[in-house]
Amino acid sequence: MRRMLRQFFPRQTSMISGVLVMNTLIVACAMAALWIVVGEVRREEATRAADRKAIVVAEMLRPDLERAFAEKDLAGARLAIAKAAHAGALSGCRVSLGDGAVVADLDASAVTAKGIPDEFPPLTAEPDSHHSFAIDIPGKGRVLLAIEVAAATARSEWLEYGFGGTCLGAIVLLGVVSVRAQKRATPVTLVQSALSSVQAGEKELAALELADSFGGIAEAWNGMLRELATHRARARFDSVLTRRTEPGERDEVVGKMVDSLWHGVVAVDEEMRIRYCNGAAAVFLSGTRDGLIGTPLLDRISELQAKEKLAALAAAKGRGKIVVETRIGEGDGSAVLRISGKPVSGGGGAMLLIEDVTQQRVADRSRNAFVEQATHELRTPLTNVRLYVEALVEKPDADVSTRSQHLNIINQEVRRLERIVGDMLSVSEIEAGTLKLAIHDIRLPALFSDLEAEFAAPARSKNITLRFDLPPKLPTIVGDRDKLVLALTNVIGNAIKYTPEGGTVKVGVRADDALVVDVADSGIGIAADDADRIFDRFYRAKDPRVEKIVGTGLGLALAREVMRLHGGDVTVQSVPDRGSTFSIRMPLKAPLSMAA
Repeated sequence: MRRMLRQFFPRQTSMISGVLVMNTLIVACAMAALWIVVGEVRREEATRAADRKAIVVAEMLRPDLERAFAEKDLAGARLAIAKAAHAGALSGCRVSLGDGAVVADLDASAVTAKGIPDEFPPLTAEPDSHHSFAIDIPGKGRVLLAIEVAAATARSEWLEYGFGGTCLGAIVLLGVVSVRAQKRATPVTLVQSALSSVQAGEKELAALELADSFGGIAEAWNGMLRELATHRARARFDSVLTRRTEPGERDEVVGKMVDSLWHGVVAVDEEMRIRYCNGAAAVFLSGTRDGLIGTPLLDRISELQAKEKLAALAAAKGRGKIVVETRIGEGDGSAVLRISGKPVSGGGGAMLLIEDVTQQRVADRSRNAFVEQATHELRTPLTNVRLYVEALVEKPDADVSTRSQHLNIINQEVRRLERIVGDMLSVSEIEAGTLKLAIHDIRLPALFSDLEAEFAAPARSKNITLRFDLPPKLPTIVGDRDKLVLALTNVIGNAIKYTPEGGTVKVGVRADDALVVDVADSGIGIAADDADRIFDRFYRAKDPRVEKIVGTGLGLALAREVMRLHGGDVTVQSVPDRGSTFSIRMPLKAPLSMAA
């Protein structure tokens, strides 16, 4: 556990992360505080400017209002207010009497006084703001002038918002730079942590390897460790050879160390006779350790090219090295071995390191086949979608039936792409062990109705008779509807895909103590040798007719996995050239233990 923590969360990485986060927070707080201060200064300045403007406008209005009210010229008073509002960019201006009656206002609908009285009622209170002023009218009394200055200009607001946006952008940029710097520094700090572990006494090289996801530095570091491990193994073997005093004697401690290696270690003389081999090599060469001593190694190799390279190795007298791959054994028990060899310094034979790469080669073939099939599967619907879209673009005036036909085909191909991608994602979930069921009630009549509508067009295009035989009444079952549709779609789709034109596909459904769906076709059938393997991922039958039909080899594997998650299974009965019947069976209620 300590090694894992040291590998993925080294101390240096944590320190760098803490410093970067702290710097980002400090800069963010400083910029936020500066933004607030700038905003407050702007608002205070805007308030003072408004106060100054109100005083100036009031002084400008005072003589005009005194004259208009003295002469009872109500129109003149209102005109004076309008001029002042225009000159001072006011949002409001009002003259009212002591009893609250409005004599003049920029908004004519707000005026309540019908005229100017001979004497004004006294003001009940003095002006209580910077924008309210009491004006003395000789011989009449006092009136109250209230001024509303327009809000701050858009320019000042945009300056504040621009400054705030600049601060936010700087914070985001600093965060991005911090994350990228940490990401670039992580592999280096991991290597530094590994070297510190070596300095502290760590001897197990496998514990020092880094995850490949850390990029090129991690790959180079891991390659160096693996090469070092190989050199250590060879050094141990050389030690064994140098410490032998008689052909049947060896150091027990070193011998146990070599025997514990999972790679085969073999020493041969100039005639390619085996002088020493460990337990792994004996297994690879299909013999016993004592029984192989003194026998020709080349007798165990059947491929001519590998024999020639190995024969030249022992006589090379310390010059160069070789790496060959050869197959040992026959049939299902055969294995692919990689043999790395180097002559012993000074002549006298060579040392060989044998690795079993059978599973690696099988995985490579499966991966290449999957990529090839997936490419074909994805290319066909994409090509069809492109062609029909181009047809619609080039002929915008096409009749309704033609456009409808093109759109239906595009919809079918898009749904096909969706199924292919869904299958790939489901395989990833299966391999990661995260495929779970979302348990809900499933209405079977609606489900099979959707399936029948979906496969009607593909069946019609191949002149295949597709028939769904459903009982009068189907129960509501409990399970994952999407996963069940995925399984049924793959099985029914395969039946249509591998049935020649003019054939039949019948989907029979019954529900007693369990839901059973039988999909019978009159297709090419499945050979007995393939029937047991068609549910393996990426496997496709060896029938030449199957090779001409594109497919990823995932559909049946997914169908069986989904049914087993529901507590059921998928089985097949088939006769070559006479068709197949796939039976999907699941309980009416899926096990809750598999629910997400």
